[in-house]
Amino acid sequence: MTVTRPPAVAGLFYPHDPHELRRVVDDALAQAQPSALTSRMVISPHAGYIYSGALAATAISCLPRQIRRVLILGPCHRVGIDGMALAGADMHATPLGDIPTDHDLTDQIVSHPSVVTAPVVHQAEHSIEVQLPFLQRHLDDGFTIVPLAVGRVSASAVAEIIEMAWHHQDTAVVVSSDLSHYLPYAQARAVDADTVHRILTLDGPLSGDQACGAYPVSGLIEFARRHHLAPVVLDSCNSGDTAGDRSRVVGYGALAVRPASALPALAYNSIATRLGMPSIAVPDTDEDLDSEGATFVTLERGGHLRGCIGSLLAHRRLRDDVQYNAQAAAFSDSRFQPLSARELPLLDIEVSLLSAPSPISGSPGLERNEVEARLRPGIDGVTLSQGPRRATFLPQVWDELPNPREFVSALLHKGGWPNWDPRITVETYQVTSFHLPRQ
Repeated sequence: MTVTRPPAVAGLFYPHDPHELRRVVDDALAQAQPSALTSRMVISPHAGYIYSGALAATAISCLPRQIRRVLILGPCHRVGIDGMALAGADMHATPLGDIPTDHDLTDQIVSHPSVVTAPVVHQAEHSIEVQLPFLQRHLDDGFTIVPLAVGRVSASAVAEIIEMAWHHQDTAVVVSSDLSHYLPYAQARAVDADTVHRILTLDGPLSGDQACGAYPVSGLIEFARRHHLAPVVLDSCNSGDTAGDRSRVVGYGALAVRPASALPALAYNSIATRLGMPSIAVPDTDEDLDSEGATFVTLERGGHLRGCIGSLLAHRRLRDDVQYNAQAAAFSDSRFQPLSARELPLLDIEVSLLSAPSPISGSPGLERNEVEARLRPGIDGVTLSQGPRRATFLPQVWDELPNPREFVSALLHKGGWPNWDPRITVETYQVTSFHLPRQ
């Protein structure tokens, strides 16, 4: 007899009517933040669609459409457990139809000592279910899933489960998690920015105050650390930005995880060639290095800046932009003496890949407090421009200037503005950062 897990939150978290659900999901996928990135591993929020559906669509849309199997790791909101629980179902129903369980991967996972089969854990749980309609509308027909509810368990145990799935090239991993819960708007933004930064830097484990899916996210961090994978932030917001009031908000993040980039090695080799020093190996990558891209190359020595030069707009091949900016940061940054050969092995090299800039709505014409209220600490790079004047800070500068007012003050000073002028155009962009530690 076929066992089907019925939907528990259709009509609550998302529309029960299949036609309305299809329209809502398709609209969200069509409007998802554009990204050239594809990834087999994402973090996706799981609130009601009016709150976080746009970010869930952004995350799920990064998955290659031809994926045949998806391991979905979600936290336990209704039934707490020590360990991880399979649903014990052959099918998982949504208003859009049934999705089969992948029994081959399930048979592998159930052998793990931290895994049990417990339908009661899944019965009323929403964290996995809300991902399913997005998968149904984004992936090609015929995919299977393995839903795994993650309770109190070590990051290493979760990483071992991900390991079972990851070596199958046709398999994706979706980690379902929201961020902070029920904090005032400004406080939530600061907490969530710190949490996203910790994910990006693989600084785990997380706590439940940082993410309701702290256990599965911590497992992802552990797995990414072991395999030298790089998390990338796609978008971040909270319920105060979408459909709720700002007195008590829930935070959301959409992130993807991908193999290490070739860009830092290209930057290193560009500098090494100029110095007549040996090159290092460049990692294999699926990056399109011949497409146009905008990058910044940042050099640090002993935690102190040693050079930083970059491009705000894409105007040449990505590989050429990195190599040019690496040499410029090493030898043409007017704040420093040209780099010497003895310094190169002591450098930390970071390459930031910039998204296309987007003007803040209403800019120019905004007052300073309006601009500061719209900036996302830790997420947004910011460019101010007026006539011939232009100044930018990468999102990494938020680490030193976490307060938006201090951030904007320093950026005004950098650009030579004595005071705020509403005629200033404000643009934001996001970066994907890749690091090459000292050789």
